[in-house]
Amino acid sequence: MAIPSLCGVDHCHLNVDDLAAAQKWYQQVLGFNVVPELAFWDEGQGPLTLEDQAKTIRLALFEADGRSKGIAFGANAAQFLAWLEHLAQFDVKTLVADHGVTFSMYFKDCAGNSHEITSHDYDAIKKGLK
Repeated sequence: MAIPSLCGVDHCHLNVDDLAAAQKWYQQVLGFNVVPELAFWDEGQGPLTLEDQAKTIRLALFEADGRSKGIAFGANAAQFLAWLEHLAQFDVKTLVADHGVTFSMYFKDCAGNSHEITSHDYDAIKKGLK
């Protein structure tokens, strides 16, 4: 089986000491603003999703608890479902999370680094997982 493709990087996870201060810094210094449709995820410690003015770069800020780090790759629905099958062939344990507006799968590489593949094709993936 061929290795499924990805759409690029969806967002990068960053741990911060103070979520409010980090949000202000990223806004004032780099021009990143909160993504309104994803703001409901933040429960005071993140994830607080920001994006640049061109809407091409996203960051997910987490208050420094060490629970999140790394890169989330982007995929469309077909790619997302293909990655689930592909990773299963290598006995890579995945955790699929239904975030209500997106789906993510979480897994670790051979060195224990956490990775994520996320898709905004919510309805198609929900249908495909049944």
